[in-house]
Amino acid sequence: MKKSALFSLLLLAGGCGCLHATGNPELEQRLEGRLIRYVTIDSQSKDNKSDEFPMTDGQHRMALALQEDIEKEIAASGARNVSVTLSPFNYLYVTIPSNISSDEAPVLGFSCHLDVTPEAPGGDIRPIADVKDGRRIIRTDGTTLLGADDKCGCSILMEAMATVLADPSVPHGKLQFVFCPNEDIGRAAEKIDTALFSPDILFDLDGAGGKEITCANFTAKGFNVLFKGRDAHPADAKAERLGDATAAAATFIASVPAEYRPENTEGRQGYIHPWDFSKEGTDVTVTTRVRYFDRREGEMFDSILMAAVERCRSTFPNVETEIIFDGLQYENVEYSMHPDSRSLVEKCAADNGLEIVFADERGGTTAAMFAARGLKGGMCIFTGQHHIHSTAEYADLGEMADAYRLVMSLIPAVSRLSPTPSPLSSEPVVDSAAL
Repeated sequence: MKKSALFSLLLLAGGCGCLHATGNPELEQRLEGRLIRYVTIDSQSKDNKSDEFPMTDGQHRMALALQEDIEKEIAASGARNVSVTLSPFNYLYVTIPSNISSDEAPVLGFSCHLDVTPEAPGGDIRPIADVKDGRRIIRTDGTTLLGADDKCGCSILMEAMATVLADPSVPHGKLQFVFCPNEDIGRAAEKIDTALFSPDILFDLDGAGGKEITCANFTAKGFNVLFKGRDAHPADAKAERLGDATAAAATFIASVPAEYRPENTEGRQGYIHPWDFSKEGTDVTVTTRVRYFDRREGEMFDSILMAAVERCRSTFPNVETEIIFDGLQYENVEYSMHPDSRSLVEKCAADNGLEIVFADERGGTTAAMFAARGLKGGMCIFTGQHHIHSTAEYADLGEMADAYRLVMSLIPAVSRLSPTPSPLSSEPVVDSAAL
């Protein structure tokens, strides 16, 4: 059955109201075609500690599908000197050379991820076209996730690249695109090749809804402590130097003030969260999440944790207390993103009549993972994905089209930027690699 006929039948069956009138139904149809092609590829990541990249065959098939599509667009357009590289670690990089005379325009980069979450059932994903609140959407039957996170971003960026390649009248400096594996398990930046992707100004296409632009996010650190116990009969505990690792670990957890636990924080307040307590023999490991927006709060959290460790060492001298991990996992993008990012997004959104909202994300993004590796941070742009990481997930095609229009306005706008960035209106730019 043809897609148009199928869609009409689904509208009749759905009974969800009138179809939302959009400014560009042809664009929505192209985005729908790309999205349906991509979501039917089962590219779930898997949450393990393997060093394999990709971790699943489906992620590799997704990368190959994206590579095939961009190579077709290059051939159809006759564009020259476009670089397409699928790395051994399953990152797909695309570089489009500048078509303007100035060589001073910032390199503009866009990122998204090609995997989908392992937190909901995947496998045989069957997309269904429907209408919700008068808007065209893509969903599943509710037994699997859709993969809108981040197949929406993949579809939008592929459509944007196709437009740039086919239309030389769109002015742009050097453009870099990357499609990353393993993002939904927090490892999108782990094998990034900075020789192929290191833009001066970055935008991540992975945001929810149709208005929100993430301009700041948590800095995330891990702090894991191993308590090595010493066994002894409790009746002779003092003489035999009992080392109670369970008591030491409990003391460490209790040393975190309750006001800094996640359930007592909101907005831009950070938290310390000892969330996993595992025992093996006489040893106990406590795994802790540390999250903050403000570096000064992060320094205070470091002091609290180190004081907790020292308290355990002093109180339980027969327990060997060892910090086995103290590291940065992702970084607040506002420390290192291009200072003109916000003003650019505001102007481009206004030019397209788009209502946007700048927001702080109490979580991380692909760009935040890049920033932790010393790359520039960047804002995360909405992509029309809703109810992510669940079987109720769906994609709003009108919001995807809005994101595409914003991207297509940002591309020429960045080409006109002065090589000397404007000063930040709030905090100064901080080199995240030095933190």
